[in-house]
Amino acid sequence: MLWAGEPVQRPLYVAADGVTAPAGLVLTAAALWFLLVKAPSGAAMAAAVVVLVIGLYGAVGRSVVRYLALGRTTYALTDSRIIARSGLFRQKERASELAGLPAPVLKPGPSRTGTISFGGPGTVTLMGIGEPKRVRDLLTKAIDEATARQAPPESGSSAA
Repeated sequence: MLWAGEPVQRPLYVAADGVTAPAGLVLTAAALWFLLVKAPSGAAMAAAVVVLVIGLYGAVGRSVVRYLALGRTTYALTDSRIIARSGLFRQKERASELAGLPAPVLKPGPSRTGTISFGGPGTVTLMGIGEPKRVRDLLTKAIDEATARQAPPESGSSAA
């Protein structure tokens, strides 16, 4: 174990919400308009209610769920993996092998916190952690060492 931590800052808004929240607001407004102005019945009403729920989740629900889940999140860095345990109701574990990960990218946050990501899809992201520069440096060193362990040994001159 090289490092363990948890979010000290739980962001309510992240960059991905810049698309999801406005789209959710548009869906919510459209569904409300349809329900209030058109007064549908039957299947049309059921569909409008489903769209309303999806819109509300996109507009605010997703951010609230993420905020609450981050309250139960822990991170760990070993010499071979980065691990995140998170979940609102049931803890899920996600891990990324260090060997082959791209260099960690630090996005500074408020009050000396930050988010560290690796740019690849499906990799662990460390959100709202304290001392992010120190953790990024630890990650960089651990990735370099894990990659070096995975590299094939260099051979001398080849005999022909």
